[in-house]
Amino acid sequence: MSPERCNIPDWARQERQVDLAWVRENLDVFWISSWLAFEDIGRGALAIDTTVQIPEGGNPFGYLSQEIIENEGDEDTKRKVREYDPHNEFVIVLLKLEEKSSTYRVSLQKRLS
Repeated sequence: MSPERCNIPDWARQERQVDLAWVRENLDVFWISSWLAFEDIGRGALAIDTTVQIPEGGNPFGYLSQEIIENEGDEDTKRKVREYDPHNEFVIVLLKLEEKSSTYRVSLQKRLS
């Protein structure tokens, strides 16, 4: 574990574990959606609104192009979008309450990074 991950508060570590478990449960949908959007738009990130539950099940999501990320994203998200390998990785942004978000670079080989 990197030194920066050791210094995160317990609540943040727990939130990350819950986020990653949820991403694992939905990995097939997220991967296919990200890959199809990448083929159509290019590099970017899948953004999921975790604050809204669709009556039929699931959460609304969309794909943000790299251009949008570069203009409006935070530095961590910009870096992850620039660096991921679209053939076996994708970037996911979980939109949360109070205008917070969490960004993850998801690897299909390692499952989650």
